[in-house]
Amino acid sequence: MKKVKMGLMALAAMSSIGSAFAFSPLAKKDSQTYYAQKSGSSFVWRTVKPHSNCASTSLAVACTIVTSTPPTDGVMPSNQTATSNIYQ
Repeated sequence: MKKVKMGLMALAAMSSIGSAFAFSPLAKKDSQTYYAQKSGSSFVWRTVKPHSNCASTSLAVACTIVTSTPPTDGVMPSNQTATSNIYQ
């Protein structure tokens, strides 16, 4: 019985069974990357990465988010994590 189990495990390893779960899932097809850029005392979301640096801020925002719903300027989406960083 042990030899059969070992043989099945070897066969599975050689045929790459189970390796499909070794990769991270791809982003949804309709997802878009947005970049928070400082604008006055608030921020706006852009789809083009700014040439400035991502730096610390007192605003509850993150430099980059990926979402399928376009975010509202000046608002951090509730399903995203704020890191208090923004492109300035």
